[in-house]
Amino acid sequence: MGDSANSTFDDLQREFYHAWFRFHPEEAVSVGLEAYAGLLRAYDDDDIGALVSLNQKMHSALDEIDEEALDQDRYIDYQLMKSAVSVELHDLQELDWRYRNPLVYVPVHAIYQLLIHPVNDVQQAIKHRLQAIPEYLRGARVRLFMMPQTVVPVWLKSAVEQCEIGACFIRDLGRHRLISEVVSNPARLQPLLDDASHALDEFAHFLQRDILPSAAGNFSLGEDRFNRLLIENHFLDVDAMDVLAFGERLFVETEAELKAQAESMHKGADIDSLLEQLGKQHPEPERLLDTYRKRMRDACQWLRKHDLVTMPETESLHIQDTPGFMKPLIPFAAYEPPMPVDNKQRGLYYVTASEGEALLAEHNKYSIDLTSVHESFPGHHLQFVTANLHNGDNMTRSVHASASLYEGWALYCEDLMQEQGFLDKKEHRFIMLRDRLWRALRVIIDVRIHTRGLSLSEAAKLMVDKLGFDQQQADGELAWYTTVPTIPLCYATGYALIKAVREHQQQKDDFELKAFHDALLQQGSIALPLVIGRAFGEEAWNYARERVFSQSCT
Repeated sequence: MGDSANSTFDDLQREFYHAWFRFHPEEAVSVGLEAYAGLLRAYDDDDIGALVSLNQKMHSALDEIDEEALDQDRYIDYQLMKSAVSVELHDLQELDWRYRNPLVYVPVHAIYQLLIHPVNDVQQAIKHRLQAIPEYLRGARVRLFMMPQTVVPVWLKSAVEQCEIGACFIRDLGRHRLISEVVSNPARLQPLLDDASHALDEFAHFLQRDILPSAAGNFSLGEDRFNRLLIENHFLDVDAMDVLAFGERLFVETEAELKAQAESMHKGADIDSLLEQLGKQHPEPERLLDTYRKRMRDACQWLRKHDLVTMPETESLHIQDTPGFMKPLIPFAAYEPPMPVDNKQRGLYYVTASEGEALLAEHNKYSIDLTSVHESFPGHHLQFVTANLHNGDNMTRSVHASASLYEGWALYCEDLMQEQGFLDKKEHRFIMLRDRLWRALRVIIDVRIHTRGLSLSEAAKLMVDKLGFDQQQADGELAWYTTVPTIPLCYATGYALIKAVREHQQQKDDFELKAFHDALLQQGSIALPLVIGRAFGEEAWNYARERVFSQSCT
């Protein structure tokens, strides 16, 4: 009976994704599927209706599966699929993005992803997507003009910014190194590039002229929906108030540690003055990328020597300047994982090379070390490559990643590499605590802007007052929070849960740190509670949950 249930579930997954990716062509390319590489995301009523129907049928089919007859790994995939279907159904029926979020229509990333994840006939895919952009954006204008009052102003502002920067990026793409690597004669694309960039300029003007005066949509989810996302996206069986209490407690504890660290480094020094001093210790702009490359290699070599985690045999990591259209979203650094099917497992490590002393201060040599640990080894790059090597053929786990694991792991790695001696300066600990304070404040703001009526101006003031952010940095950070509720809180929450489950496992006589890390990473990039339960047992998850949230729940 178990084999029958497993086989039925496998067939359901294959059939579902074969249809689902038609409505999500960028997600298809990101996992290495080429059939829809020439398409943009569908948004007309017939397509949305078909997607709703697909999810409804899948939900009913999953209900008919004998979940108790599934093996352990398929049961995890079953849970992931059922939750994902539920989330998408609700969002399509209750929070229709087509009338609220113009940013989703902006197709700049749809072009860029084909340059970094090229499919077999990439030239035709790029051509088809470029050809579609003018009509695609004309249709978007019609859709948004139907109900301009439902458009969320902060999302409109982000969309305008993306259009303006993206238009320049696409207009000049014919001369870009990346396009010459995948297109035989880039000059032939120039008329399409010009048309697409003009369409983006026109879309930005339309948003400012015709939509902005009426835009009054609300980004806030409300507490009920926020709680559902905690469960359905991250399998965290706590509510928003539990998470908020955890974030507030972590903020108080971390702030006290940070002040103590500052005092130990320089008697009487305050946090802001120390940050200013450390910020002066940065490489020259022309040496910035090379400095990041060196420290990435140093972290990799140190890990191989100290054997804290299994290092993938096949991987590569390319450090590059952040593309212009992505810089508003990536003020400092970020990571782009390889496709699961990539034989070379080549990740991209973006660094936003900044001009001006204030921005360069964030690239001080101690922050570079922390960032390289977070983004490369043993952080994001090692984790995503390991997930791909162990689960690359598992579409469900590739598509439904959770920041509770991948961001929790990266933040844990900062702590780990200090504990184990790679980050061995007192300045490293100071920067690490300051960055952890930032992640604790993310928890607080994430919950409060979506469930407690905290305004964006009030949230920005918290960032300016508590973290020393400038207004522009705070506004950019908060624009992201509004679009991805429950993601910002995952950094600190995931970190704390990993620390807690390690504490539980260390009580065993046969505990070995490398084996612990390997077990944690081999389940894929999925929700951390599912990983902990599968790798270490439900007792370990209950311990970690109690350890992190018990003081919050009382």
